[in-house]
Amino acid sequence: MRGALRFPRWAVVLAAAWALGFGPSLEAQERYRRTPPPAETRQGLGLAALESFEMANGLKVTVAFRTGSPLVTLQLIIGAGEADSPAELPGAASITARMIGRGSKLLSGGQIDDLIESLGADYSATVFMDYTVFKLEVLPEFVDRALLALRLMVLEPVFSERVLATVKRATAFEQTDRKKDPEFVGWRHLLRLLFEGHPYRAGTYGEEAIKLIGSKEVQSFYSRHYLPNNAVIVVSGNVDAAAVSTKIGEHFSAWTRRAFSRAQVPPPPPNGRERICFVENAGSQDAIIFAGNVIMDPAAPEYFPFLVLNQALGGATHSRLFMNLRESKGYAYYAFSEAEFYRSCGVFWVKARVTPEFIHPAVGEIVRELKALSLESAPAVEIEEAKAYLVGNLPLKLESLEGFSEWTARLAALGLDSGHWNRILENIMVVNIEKVLAAGRKYLSPAPLVVIVGRREWILDSLADFRVVEVYDSNGALKQTILNRR
Repeated sequence: MRGALRFPRWAVVLAAAWALGFGPSLEAQERYRRTPPPAETRQGLGLAALESFEMANGLKVTVAFRTGSPLVTLQLIIGAGEADSPAELPGAASITARMIGRGSKLLSGGQIDDLIESLGADYSATVFMDYTVFKLEVLPEFVDRALLALRLMVLEPVFSERVLATVKRATAFEQTDRKKDPEFVGWRHLLRLLFEGHPYRAGTYGEEAIKLIGSKEVQSFYSRHYLPNNAVIVVSGNVDAAAVSTKIGEHFSAWTRRAFSRAQVPPPPPNGRERICFVENAGSQDAIIFAGNVIMDPAAPEYFPFLVLNQALGGATHSRLFMNLRESKGYAYYAFSEAEFYRSCGVFWVKARVTPEFIHPAVGEIVRELKALSLESAPAVEIEEAKAYLVGNLPLKLESLEGFSEWTARLAALGLDSGHWNRILENIMVVNIEKVLAAGRKYLSPAPLVVIVGRREWILDSLADFRVVEVYDSNGALKQTILNRR
C-alpha cells in the first residue's frame, strides 16, 4: 500500500519489550537525554602542518597536505569582500567576482567554460564579507592546466558592458527571488541594523544597488583589490608541496605587485537597548524571529568558550532553546542559535519560527534564556554535552572536500593561527564553566536586537504587548514607529 511503513522484525520485538517494562522508564529516558556522558578525551585532528611561503610579488602560497584525497582543491583568495565595496556602490565586490571567468584577453567566456569542462573541474566563485574565493577542484594530473585557467580568469579579465548587463540582471533576479524567503529577509535586516554606519553594511545590499554598477566601477574595484600582495593561493590534497609551488610560480610570478594597504576596521558597537523591529512580508505563513547582537572576532580569547556556549544554548534539537520553545512551551516549530565570524567582529543570533499568536511570549522566552546565560553558567553537564558535540562533529566536517577547503580558505583569509587549525579540539576541551560564564556575561548581557518577519495584519494583533515597534517594508525602509500602551 502506498505510504505504508514497514518496520524490521527486531524493531517490533524491541518495542514490545519496552511496552512490557523491560526498557528504561520515561523518566529515565528523559534523564539520560538531558545528562549525556561527558566528552571523551580526544587526540588532535591529525592535520598535517601547513606549508607556506611568499613569492617575490607578495603572493602568499599555502599547501595543506591531505592524505588519500582523490582531488586537488585550488583556491585563489582575494583579500576583499562585500565590506570592501564602496559605500555608494554596495554589491561591487559580488559583481566583480561574477565577471571573473566571463572573458579574458585570450579567451572568451565560452572558451573558458570549455577549458574548465575539459578538466572535469568544479568551479565556484564565492564572496564573503572580508574576502573572495575562486575555487577549482580537479584530478591531480590536471593541476597545471587548472592553474592556467585561474591565471587567465583572474589576471587577464575583460569587463564588457554586454556581459556585465547579463550578470547584473541575473544578480538582481536572485536578490528579488531571495526576498520571498522570510528567513533571508529577517537575517539580512538584522545585519543591516547591527551594521548601521559600518562598512559591513555593504554586505546587505539589495537588487536596486546593482543598477549603479557599470564596467568602469568593476574595473576600478578590480584594479584596487586584485593584487598579488592582497591574495593567497591555497592548495589542498595529496600533493607534493615543492612541485605544486613551482607550478604556481610559473603561472603567477608575472602578476604585478602594487602599493596596497587595507585599513583595520573597528568592530561596530553592540545593540544595547530593547529594540523590536517588524519587517512586512506578505507571503509569510508563520512568524520568523531573529534576536542577535555583535560579538567577538575569531581571534579573541572568548571565541572557543562562546562556541561551547552557543552549542549549549541552541546548537541542536536537545539544546535549551529547542527544548524550551518547542518541546516545553509549544510556541515554535524550531528554535536554534548560530554565529558567523568576520575579520573585525562576529554576529550571534537566535532564529525561531513561531505561530503569530505566540510572537510575544516566544520573544520573551528567547530574551530570558539569553539573560540567564549572561548571569549564570549552564550546568557542567550541558557544557560537557556541547563540547562532545563540537569535538565529534568537526572531524566529520573536515572529512569532506567542501568542509576542508572552506576551513583552509577561512584560515588563510583571516590570518588565523594554528589554534584554529590543528589545535581546535584541544582548545574546545579546555573550556570550563568559568570561561563559558565569562563569555556569556560579556556578549549576552547587552539587550539583543529583535527582528520579526510576518504579515502586516499581525502588527496590531500580535505585537501590541511590545512598548515600541519599528515597522519596515520588505526592502528594509522604515515606515512607522508604533507606540503601544502597556
